[in-house]
Amino acid sequence: MDKFQRTLTLNKSILLGLSSMIGAGLFFNISPTSKIASYSSILGLLLAGTVAFANASSSAQLARLFPETGGTYLYAKNVLGKYPSLIAGYSFTIGKLISCTAVALTLGNYLYPENPKVVSIIFIIFVTLINYFGISKTVNIARWFVYTIVLILIFYIISVTSSSNFSFDIPLGKGFSFKNLILSASIWFFAFTGYSRLATFGEEVDSPEKIIPKAILVGLGITLFLYVSTSFVTLGIVNPSIIENSLTPLKVAFDLSRFSEFSYLIIIASTVATGSVLLALLPGISRVLVAMARDKKIPSLFMTIHPKQNSAYVADIFVGFIVVVGILNFDVLSAVKLSAIFILIYYSITNLCVIRLEKSKRIFPIYISAYGLLLCVILGIFLVIYF
Repeated sequence: MDKFQRTLTLNKSILLGLSSMIGAGLFFNISPTSKIASYSSILGLLLAGTVAFANASSSAQLARLFPETGGTYLYAKNVLGKYPSLIAGYSFTIGKLISCTAVALTLGNYLYPENPKVVSIIFIIFVTLINYFGISKTVNIARWFVYTIVLILIFYIISVTSSSNFSFDIPLGKGFSFKNLILSASIWFFAFTGYSRLATFGEEVDSPEKIIPKAILVGLGITLFLYVSTSFVTLGIVNPSIIENSLTPLKVAFDLSRFSEFSYLIIIASTVATGSVLLALLPGISRVLVAMARDKKIPSLFMTIHPKQNSAYVADIFVGFIVVVGILNFDVLSAVKLSAIFILIYYSITNLCVIRLEKSKRIFPIYISAYGLLLCVILGIFLVIYF
């Protein structure tokens, strides 16, 4: 059986995690969540962040114990058995394929709103070609993507907060209700789901028992800080009612800020960010397909690894094709909601795996995983009811 080479160091792992998270959710999710919860969408973001930390701690603990390709599909197979592992594998694959669709469409809406689907498809083809040449090439590109995004977001925050029409005193309680809190958190959750991407690359991480937990939690902490900061300043300069139906909410806010003549930078940032997420997300899906093929749950062709490029190129090409089909059949918001439902199922199983572990194998208190499981179930139920 072909194996991946362990080429991901701590720094590369953190960059891969950041490139998986700082993406489409930040540039789009503030619109639908503002429509649901007005200014209190920030509280939904914070709640989603706590769920993400709980889920990330579970992923980190399991990746430490089972440092191979497959993510929760692999963990569930070892801890819970055959059927939970299949549910995890298919939930991840379907959910993330739809995620890629949402991410690609967000890119198209910022870059070429007149015909976003064409741009989205071209970009998916481009990313698939990059991933063909292996994860090391992907990480090298992702590094510069992350640096670019962070610098532009810092400039965006400076431009907005230095504007005369900006106010720190935003009414966070406006639009608040339990239902609105849960629904906005459900949609914001989509924006965080890249934190466990590293777990699906377990077979390619050097010293995975040490590196994976640290890289996952560090990456998520940086991402949460950027998300909250960016969302808060956005609502400090533009009323939620103005951006609630916008496909490019940060562009709207930048146009109202002090350095509005540079608002084109947010288009560059959204392009780079969505591209960055896709660079990590598409091969993450292919790694789960590799694991499932190794277990003969799907055709064995999917476990083929390129001997020179160290890539799962058959699975990568298949994933790219399915995402193109998704782009032709979904809009962004429908894709975000449907993806979140499947990913919440996936992380419910992740948390359940940790709860079923022996106490000596855990590195965090069990109540953290119990909290993650409970909130995943609640968020998922609300999405299904109000989809």
